[in-house]
Amino acid sequence: MTKLWLGLDVGTTAVKAAAYTKEGEQIAMAEAPSAVQQSADGRREQDMANVWDTVCGVLHDLTVQCDGRSFEALGVAAQGDGIWCVSKEGTPTGPAILWNDTRTADDLAGLIETGATASIGRGCHTSLWTGTSGMLWRWLRSAAYDRAGQAAHVLTCADWVGLCLTGQLATDFSDASIPFLDFETRAYSDAQIADLGCQDIAARLIAPRRADSVLGGVTAQAAEATGLPEGLPVSVGTLDLSAMIVGMGMDQPGQTMMIMGTTAVVNILTDHVAPSDTPVGASVLHPTSDVTIRVLAPTTGAAAFDWFAALHPKSLGGTSAGVVAARLNELVSDVPVGSNGVTFLPYLNGERAPFVAPDIRGAFHGLSATTTTGEMGRAVLEGTALSLRHCLEEEGGLPTAPVRLTGGGAKNPVWCQIIADVMGQPVQVSTASDHGLWGAAALGASAAGLGDAVVLAGQRDEALKTYYPDRTKEYEGVFARYAAISRHHRALQAELSNMRKDTL
Repeated sequence: MTKLWLGLDVGTTAVKAAAYTKEGEQIAMAEAPSAVQQSADGRREQDMANVWDTVCGVLHDLTVQCDGRSFEALGVAAQGDGIWCVSKEGTPTGPAILWNDTRTADDLAGLIETGATASIGRGCHTSLWTGTSGMLWRWLRSAAYDRAGQAAHVLTCADWVGLCLTGQLATDFSDASIPFLDFETRAYSDAQIADLGCQDIAARLIAPRRADSVLGGVTAQAAEATGLPEGLPVSVGTLDLSAMIVGMGMDQPGQTMMIMGTTAVVNILTDHVAPSDTPVGASVLHPTSDVTIRVLAPTTGAAAFDWFAALHPKSLGGTSAGVVAARLNELVSDVPVGSNGVTFLPYLNGERAPFVAPDIRGAFHGLSATTTTGEMGRAVLEGTALSLRHCLEEEGGLPTAPVRLTGGGAKNPVWCQIIADVMGQPVQVSTASDHGLWGAAALGASAAGLGDAVVLAGQRDEALKTYYPDRTKEYEGVFARYAAISRHHRALQAELSNMRKDTL
């Protein structure tokens, strides 16, 4: 009987694990929620022991489902950034501080003002944010000095889970990317470390490795807790986004993957990034190849759809997301490209790509006394798609090859067609929604010596629905209008923000 490949994805709010055949058929899956402690001051933390306990429970559930089957390897993916500190003995020195913790906001603003973050931008092509390890180390050293002093190693979530599984420490290039890695040398930069005043973190960082290398075998203790066989090969853990890209079979420059989830993400694989003191978005190294993944993440994606639908509960409400989408699609079916002059700017929660403006807010432009709900609804679908194009235009231009699309928005055929028309490239949507888990499983198999991870992942026979662009020329003018309105809206928002400051 064929041995199964296992994939593990340790997210912020849930832990998932799945078992696959080498052809990519999912045999079993287990999932459990993961608790986050948060408070009004911006604190976002997780108990590291509880995270491991949840992982154990999920893996144990999975092994029970696979009773009688044997396993070949385990691959690990997890949430990125944040700071997960352990002592010399490998025990947590306190709770993990997560990627979305904002307690360092004032400190970061001061560093940006003095230009101290410029070397970060040039080195790892990322605009620093509050939940990165360097910023959180500065906070930890100031607010919890004892915890910082006890920390012998600074980890990510994937590193922590890998340590618990195998007793070995390692980090991969994707997780190591931000904020201290110099992409040109693929080593930690003394200048980037010094500019953040984090010289004392240098000895606590772990040299990065490829995610398709073996971390170690499952220990006896971990085997007892999880039900996994002792000695099962485990790959070096990686970033969840990187595992998803591997799961889609992507590792070549020019490939593009977009996520229309609650937030939106444009992921561009490239072999060249122009250094900048103030880049937009983030960059991570691919877990197995030499390419860089540019990550541009507009703050609002499918959340704009949910917001608009909630404003019209009688006409757009329903018992499921599918019903809501069908009702909106029916309303917009007769609305032409460009929504009869209505433009929606999807900045409902500020914006972070292709420009950074935390205080900007969304808007409709071009409303009249005859504007319909359908026109506004289509403008919402178009505005989020145009936001993705805006990211690509600012990054160097539209894609030259078909684009993979995933996330909740990918289930809406009208939205997918709009995105294809706006991008001018075919948009490919898979019926599968487990690319992160499958990518982790393929990385585990690769680490066990079974082949190249991306090639292994690409062998899965996925049913792809392709949406071909047929209204691209019409959207040229619509995008030009969107870009002009966005530009002037940003200037207006800046003026309004200054007026508010003057009245304080």
